[in-house]
Formats: sequence, C-alpha cells, structure tokens
Amino acid sequence: MKIKLKGVMETLLIPLSARATETNSKNPRIKDDKAVEMVSNIEYDFDKFDKKMSREGVIARTIILDRETEKFVNEYPNAVCISMGCGLDTRYHRINHNKVQWYNIDFPEVVALRKKLLYENKNVHAIGKSILDMSWLDEVVIEGREVLIIMEGLLMYFTETEVIQLFCIIRSHLPNCTILIEIMHPFIARHSKYHDTVKSTDASFHWGIQSGKDMEKLCEGFCFVQEWNLFEEMRNSGIMFQLAGSIPFIRNKNNKIVKLVLKEVDGFRKY
Repeated sequence: MKIKLKGVMETLLIPLSARATETNSKNPRIKDDKAVEMVSNIEYDFDKFDKKMSREGVIARTIILDRETEKFVNEYPNAVCISMGCGLDTRYHRINHNKVQWYNIDFPEVVALRKKLLYENKNVHAIGKSILDMSWLDEVVIEGREVLIIMEGLLMYFTETEVIQLFCIIRSHLPNCTILIEIMHPFIARHSKYHDTVKSTDASFHWGIQSGKDMEKLCEGFCFVQEWNLFEEMRNSGIMFQLAGSIPFIRNKNNKIVKLVLKEVDGFRKY
C-alpha cells in the first residue's frame, strides 16, 4: 500500500518503524507483531527512520507506557483508555485486557489508514477528529468508569496555547482521570531540525517543558504524581547510553513520561 502523509502525520511512521525493527531483532525488548505486519504492508522508505537514538527512545517510552497502562487496567479492569494522537499505535493489542474500552483519536486521514491496516475488536473505538475538536467527547462513553488518557509523541508538536487548551478540555469534561504524557525539554524542542528522524519529515517541534512537576503550574487543577526519564530504559542499550544517562546535563534534556491526575473537582475523588 502506498501512503502519502505530510507534516506531523508522517511522524507516526517513526515509532511504527522502531517497534517493528525491535520486534524483529535478536533479543527484542517489546513484541509488536502488528507493527511488523503493518510495515510489511506499507510501501515507504522506512530506512530513513532507522536511527539508533530515535529507535531507543521509542522503545524506552513504549516499555514505560505499556507497563504503566497495564498497571492501571489491572487495578481498574473496566477502565476507559483514551489514546490521543494515536497514530498507528498498537498498545491495546499488547495490553489485551478484554473488559477495557479503548478509544483511539487522531486526524481523519490517520484513522482511515488505521482501518485499512489494522483489525480492531469491538472494544476498540476509532474517532477521526482533532483532539482539540471537543466534539470527540460526544463519542466517548465513560459511565462512571476510571479513565486513563495517554499522550505519546504528541504534545511536542503543539504550541503552549494548544497544550493549555487541551488540558482545559480534559479538566472540564473528564474530571475523574489519570494522564500519562510524554514531555520534551524546551532545548530539544527548539532544535527539531537536528532531530535524527523528524528532520526527514516536514514536521517540527513547537513546545517543551523541563519537568512533569512544571505541568502543575501550566495546567491548573492537575497534580504531578511521578515521572520516568527515558534513560531508565535506555541504559542497557550500550556504553553510549550509559554514559549519556550518567551526565546530568544530558540526562535532564531527555524525554520523560509523566503521570498526572486531577485534584478534587466538584466532588470527584482524586488520588
């Protein structure tokens, strides 16, 4: 299948390629047969995304997000999970909890591509809209369930105004939720033209923040719980990553996965 994706939408092929490559490696740290299948069915120059730094970052964030998502759905097996800017992610298939209701939200073109490449069961719902278009909320059924929102490889392509807008939407309409987000340091966000894979697309980064704790100041009502530096999962990937992760200046510039929850709002229980 030939595909034509431009700008930010093209970047969804970067993590897809990384997960497929890792799955086909000798000692894979993740298993994503769906990614392998999709790559084999897409006619595209994936070689331009075969960069070790990006690949290791994708695998690290995948390990962390899969682990934390699985913890959440083990605790709340009837949960609602919302993957914002889902791209061609296959997390539901890796977690595979039959009672979870899973919503994938992305641009209409991306959702149309997902439907051509990936079979999903009745618990997975695709919404082809911008996540800043509040009408997607009309298609999500919560019914008192615990909610987990996942934003992977997304917010760095937003402006700060858009980030605040999105979190205001969540605060107003999904008050009983936990959020897992990937954040990028402002220094890296300012230099997207040097990024080893994104520079091969027409996309660019627009926003970064130094730490998950700073999200409390940016987005009123949200409470920082924990964060994981991607180096935590990259340190076993060779001496280069061990050294980089041991130098505070470099370590602090790496992407992080952040866990947030909402404070008590209108009587809803918060952690």
